[in-house]
Amino acid sequence: MQPPNLHRCDRQEILAYFQRAWQIEDSLMKSLVSPETFYTNPDRLRNLLIFYLGHSAVFYINKLVRVGLITARINPDFEILFEIGVDPEKPDDISGIFASLRRAEVTAVWEYRQQVYDRISEFIHNMAISLPINQEHPLWGLMMAIEHQYIHIETSSMLIRQLPVDKLQRPEHWQYAPANGYTSANEMIEIKGGEVRLGKPQDSNIYGWDIEYGDRLVNVETFQASKYLITNAEFLDFVKDDGYENQQYWHEQSWAWKVEHKIKHPKFWIQQGDSYKYRAMFDEIAMPFDFPVEVNHYEAIAYCHWKGNDARLMSEAEWHLATYGASNLRQSIEETNSGFNLNLKFASPSPVGSLEAQSPSGLYDLRGNVWEWLSDHLTPLTGYQPHYLYESYSASYFDTKHNMMAGGSWITSGTEACKYYRNWFRPNFYQHAGFRIAHS
Repeated sequence: MQPPNLHRCDRQEILAYFQRAWQIEDSLMKSLVSPETFYTNPDRLRNLLIFYLGHSAVFYINKLVRVGLITARINPDFEILFEIGVDPEKPDDISGIFASLRRAEVTAVWEYRQQVYDRISEFIHNMAISLPINQEHPLWGLMMAIEHQYIHIETSSMLIRQLPVDKLQRPEHWQYAPANGYTSANEMIEIKGGEVRLGKPQDSNIYGWDIEYGDRLVNVETFQASKYLITNAEFLDFVKDDGYENQQYWHEQSWAWKVEHKIKHPKFWIQQGDSYKYRAMFDEIAMPFDFPVEVNHYEAIAYCHWKGNDARLMSEAEWHLATYGASNLRQSIEETNSGFNLNLKFASPSPVGSLEAQSPSGLYDLRGNVWEWLSDHLTPLTGYQPHYLYESYSASYFDTKHNMMAGGSWITSGTEACKYYRNWFRPNFYQHAGFRIAHS
């Protein structure tokens, strides 16, 4: 489903867009077999799962109250308890907040979710729309809440994927992509240099987060990049060559992380003797060697060092050049996501290059499949302004501790799956993310 055109949309389009986000999140949360599982945190750097059960719903109420579109709260205690997320450097930074979350009853949070869904559905059904919906419009708060829910679907999916499989039941219609059982040669492709303009136009007709707006003109030199994302098969060579045991491939901080957590292979590989199985969203399956490997930024950089020949990750500007072409050559065409592994086309990554949605540069899977780690830290574009409804959305992360990623993954939906979205995570965090190598 494409994001609503905020210059000419109607109530039904917004309602359908809202309902899709809610239904996806509901099906994901209902995959947990036991209510007790909501009181666990599969990733020690994240909140208890019950927080995510309540968080998206609370966000709707708090933002719509803030802009005056609704006046009555539903559960003031929940609307404080589930309001603010976490981004810790270490688990001890957040352990103190868990006691209050454990006092919330899972059934009560599910009931709250239903109350919020009914309230927001009724509001959208009856609301008057004056177009366009821009950043000053009260309905920007509603669109912000919908897009926020699409983002948290992805956040929750990464946490749920780390639960034991016996705690989960795969939702109906969530089907994994078939693996081909072989991999194509991953040749290096030359990308001709050009000028790239980053930044979403202020008059864009779809919702945007503050970090997307602004302007930056970058002259990108000619470079080379791998035709495909690095696959599980390619990364296995690094593992077999003791890449996780050779300190020269890791910098000081990443080596300390690897040693502390006893990391010996990618997060979603399951070692069985001399071979590996693969942890998909809800199941353990045979290793799909032609799927892109999913690693954090530390592991991606270590692989680049192992490859040698000054292998590195692409920069944000290089990714834009490879994906969309130089600014002066770009044609004005309506962006669609149909040819990519986005929006839950599958409930998993897919074999690299299999959808044949090749970019003009000759690279595959620049959009969808898995997020692509980039070399840049998150920085604001010229003209950046935080939005008053969510002033801490990105401003807290301009600290050289958060690395950028681009392109979206198989579960990425909403405007997060669109051209101007800028994403970031700490280098030790896991997301549905992989990488390709580049050379200057």
